Parts: sequence; C-alpha cells; structure tokens
Amino acid sequence: MLNVNRLTLLGTVTRDPETHTTKAGKQFTVIGIATVRNWTDEAGNKHAEPEFHRLVCFKELAEFTADRVKKGTPLYVEGRLHTDRWQTENGEAKTRTEIIVDRLVLLSARAKGAQQAAENDAGA
Repeated sequence: MLNVNRLTLLGTVTRDPETHTTKAGKQFTVIGIATVRNWTDEAGNKHAEPEFHRLVCFKELAEFTADRVKKGTPLYVEGRLHTDRWQTENGEAKTRTEIIVDRLVLLSARAKGAQQAAENDAGA
C-alpha cells in the first residue's frame, strides 16, 4: 500500500520566528502561518475560513528562516505532518500537530525581487 505524508501551503507568517534548541542540541525554528479559504455561497455571500499552522524548520533551514522570515511575509511551504504527544506534570495527555518544513520560498519584495528558496532534508 502506498502512503504519502506530504503537504503544500501558501500563506502569511503570523508571528516572528522563534529559535530553540532540542535536548539533543539540535537548533530549530518555529513559525506560524495562516491560510485562508475564501468562497461565495449560493446567496452571493462571501466567506473566509482561516486556518493557522505551526511550522518547524531544522538545520540550515532553521537559520535561514530565523534570518529572513518576519511576521507578514508571504510563504510557499512544502513539508510533512508530525504529531507530538506528551503528558503534563498533572498527567494530562496533550497533542500538537505541526508541519516539518522541507522547503520554503519567500514570496515578498523582501526577497529582493526574486523568489529565494531554501531546502533541507529536515532530519528531525
């Protein structure tokens, strides 16, 4: 059976990047982006349905993202879904689904008129 865990998003960064380090010493950068589904219903009313996504970048892509991406930047992103599971100190089970980024393209004038791409093999 064929399995695929691949996604593509085109959205806008909702907050400045945050850089962290794992317990194993790996650097990673977290950003949020928003995507919006727009549609018009049968009565002619326009609707907008926003979705908010947590993106995680590793290795060189983490550095690139921390240096070049800012709140409001439009991005093209390719990656895969990953779900973290953990327990709080109170024993409460928590989950968080995030996107591990393999590739991103800056789509703004901040990219100096050219689309700037960064890729890595996202070894989380």
